[in-house]
Amino acid sequence: MGTAINRRDFVKAGVAAGLSAGVVRAAGAASHPDVIVIGAGLSGLNAMLLLEELGVRAICLEGRERPGGRLLSEPNVAGNPEWGGDSILGAYARMQDTASRLDIPLIDHHARRDMSPEAHRDPARVELALGGQVIPRDEWPTHPLNDMPAGARDRFPGRGYFQSVIAQHNPLASFADWVEPESVQYDGSAYEFFKELGWSDAAIELNYNTNVQYGTSAHDVSMLMWYFVQAWFKLQSDVARVAYKVEGGNERFTDAMANALSGEVHFGKRVIGIRNNESDVEVHCHDGSVYRAARVICSLPIPTMRWVKFDPLLPPAKAKAIQTVQVQKITKVIMVPTSPFWEEDGLNPAMWTDTDAGEIRALREGEDSNSVTCLMAWARGHLADRLDTLGHGGGMAQVLSAYEQLRPAAKGKLELAGAKSWQTDPFAGGDWAIWAPGQVVECLPALIEPAGRIHFCGEHTATANRGMEGAMESGERVAFEVWDLL
Repeated sequence: MGTAINRRDFVKAGVAAGLSAGVVRAAGAASHPDVIVIGAGLSGLNAMLLLEELGVRAICLEGRERPGGRLLSEPNVAGNPEWGGDSILGAYARMQDTASRLDIPLIDHHARRDMSPEAHRDPARVELALGGQVIPRDEWPTHPLNDMPAGARDRFPGRGYFQSVIAQHNPLASFADWVEPESVQYDGSAYEFFKELGWSDAAIELNYNTNVQYGTSAHDVSMLMWYFVQAWFKLQSDVARVAYKVEGGNERFTDAMANALSGEVHFGKRVIGIRNNESDVEVHCHDGSVYRAARVICSLPIPTMRWVKFDPLLPPAKAKAIQTVQVQKITKVIMVPTSPFWEEDGLNPAMWTDTDAGEIRALREGEDSNSVTCLMAWARGHLADRLDTLGHGGGMAQVLSAYEQLRPAAKGKLELAGAKSWQTDPFAGGDWAIWAPGQVVECLPALIEPAGRIHFCGEHTATANRGMEGAMESGERVAFEVWDLL
């Protein structure tokens, strides 16, 4: 490609902000592409779009029969609720810019997330259910099941409370500092953090391990990751308190990205092997097809990389990271109300429980922002495993039964609309990356590092963002990384 230009020089030249101007697109699918992108999720598609804007010939291999990766919307329920990534937040600059450039319509759902108009004024209205009973808020401070830490017995348990505690003790001056060498001193477990604050095991079990948000318990999650996450989420709100969704469902975002490509996306191409050669890379697919290119970008999630044979073997540090870094287990179940049973019992349909129903969110994503379109149960960690062992139909029925036991008024007034287990999805193996104590310093750099002619992206390689924006960030990074070498 002539003289290489690094990303910093490219950005200084003012090209990255408006990639549509003055750049020649690839002229179509190439029989011998410069680059093969493995995976048509956000990271892979963003990398390919950027490379094409730079004149690089690329093709994409996708194991599924659709683009999108872990973006997946439910078309048969009003509002198209999301099985995967659900909100484009205030500082999701790459996603917002891409939506603008590709004319992807966004709708702000921030004011209607998980709450009724009453709960918008009083977020505590989400109901608490422990030990098989719904506990009124005025009874909670003196309730026998209240294991909240000293001084917080009037607070409801869960992420709202313990995240506020983390924010109060966050030592990072900036969210970006989590990858700095001196931050390793904070890389203990969440369990150790709460114990140092004087929390009892019962308080940790109630607040963190019940409806766990990251990992499977407070023992297996890095506190350094939590400090980063909290500072990063604060940034989102500081920039703008928004929660955008794509009109018609977020999977339309990646549909638009795929449609904007000049090169081809080959679906049904499950990659089983990647061979680094001296002058090119071979990609072997399950159907026997073989593709070659000068460089390969691998955007596969961590679990699916474990099922790919790399030849030669990956460097030890990288192989260890792929084998040991975990991703979040999460199973969602959607229930659609046939009548507003909550008007009968006077309770909010959204609930936080210690049952197999897990955490129930009341979504209002239709044209009427006051109308509940569905209830979505979120099960993470070991609860997700439990529901999965019951099978697709059995897990849904268990959630419905658990909810109806707490809310007799709901019996016969909820219809199961589906379930999605990301850890049993063969093309995902789980959702977002979870860093255990010690892994941020040891494993994150190894996951980012190229291996010969193979380059890696995906949200698990992002250093400045999480979730969907993290995937976009990683695709941008790897595109410039590869372009510098062509």
